[in-house]
Amino acid sequence: MKIRKLTGIFLILGLLMSLPAFASDDIEALIKAGDHRKLEMYYLEEAKNLKAKSDKWEVFAEYYEKFPDEYSGGSENVHKHIGNLRAMADDYRKAMHEARDLASRHHSLIRKGP
Repeated sequence: MKIRKLTGIFLILGLLMSLPAFASDDIEALIKAGDHRKLEMYYLEEAKNLKAKSDKWEVFAEYYEKFPDEYSGGSENVHKHIGNLRAMADDYRKAMHEARDLASRHHSLIRKGP
């Protein structure tokens, strides 16, 4: 029971800390300014955050594989839950690769110019 509460608290805190409250204003200003160096840095940081999220969901999936009795949804649903956790990890991993690709594109624009 304690593990479920801790898991829930961890998920909520992770979600709250990952909300990009002011990021849209900053990114729009960088795009308008054509600041490719800062855009590259922004997307590299975004990729780093997405990797951390992907790793987090993968850890949860591994946890439930090792301790399936901790899942409260019943033993018949634990494998489906693990699959969902892995799917979320994959989605974050794909987004991470996209952010790295955008960073790479902006890096090449630094050298070439606008």
